[in-house]
Amino acid sequence: MLIENAFHYLPEILSGSNYAAQGYEAGIVNAVSLAVLQELNARNIPNPLSSLTVEKLYSKDGFDRPDAKPGKRHLRADLFVDVTRNHVATEALSRFGWRHLNFLEAKFFRPGAAPSTTNAALLLGDLIRLCCLTPPTVNGWNHFKNQKPSPCDGKPASDGKYHDICVGRYLLHVYEGDPEELVGKRSRLWLKELRSASGSKITLRIGDDKADTFKKTLSLALEDLSVEVEITNRVIAQRKKTGKMHYLCVLTRIDRFKVTFGDLSWDETEDRDGIESKSGDWRKLQAEVGKHILFDVKQVDKVENVAPSEDELESFESSESSESSEGTGPAR
Repeated sequence: MLIENAFHYLPEILSGSNYAAQGYEAGIVNAVSLAVLQELNARNIPNPLSSLTVEKLYSKDGFDRPDAKPGKRHLRADLFVDVTRNHVATEALSRFGWRHLNFLEAKFFRPGAAPSTTNAALLLGDLIRLCCLTPPTVNGWNHFKNQKPSPCDGKPASDGKYHDICVGRYLLHVYEGDPEELVGKRSRLWLKELRSASGSKITLRIGDDKADTFKKTLSLALEDLSVEVEITNRVIAQRKKTGKMHYLCVLTRIDRFKVTFGDLSWDETEDRDGIESKSGDWRKLQAEVGKHILFDVKQVDKVENVAPSEDELESFESSESSESSEGTGPAR
């Protein structure tokens, strides 16, 4: 629940600093990173900065490109939070949504930055990335006595079933102004569900959307991709005032999901179980989504074109094995 607690620092950070003068999306990542750091400090976690990684690799090997150009796509999550050193994990706490290894994607929408259809596609793209690209680590708190295969470590289970997944997935979306003007207000009902304070269930297929721009932004190669996601939302809304912009902050936690693409599927339950369509299919699904998702989105300097450093690769490998060395209780 550490990220949920940190989320409530955001109004102070957003409104109490010069944040409003910053015109780039990285500012929201800085804001949530600062909020999480404050929460870690409040818990007296030693060396709290070592628990945070900005621009966390989804895969150390990268993903193929859909064009003919050489090189790989090195996709990264906006923020990674490792809370293994909190020493509070229990099975009961896991049923509140606690997880040890947490990936977070952030989106900040402001007037004039991009068309609403494009914004909607970018938001869904981050949700899909979290479901399909995040390594579902399952190596557990007592790895030597409780060895469990992981679909991301090269040792898939023969029956395609996994248990004790210790990964959390969060989507932070912040709106400066009316969300319906920023991401659309008519045909995409899932957008309202994504902002619903009660949380909800989202079911959609990319190819069913009527807007070509929406489908092209996500990738026409993924038109057949379907997602079914159960979420818990936390919503903080600034009181509206005539002539003033206002913030709406939403933290979406993914509790359960199923992604289907052709014959490939990955289903992760609230009980932290994972089920592949067949053994090894999670890796194939990750590779297809990593290859195509949001490839044609134009940015000044795509961080995905930057090859990982030695430090990044070392950090990626250590995060996969951290649960086996901590001994902090069940990896919930």
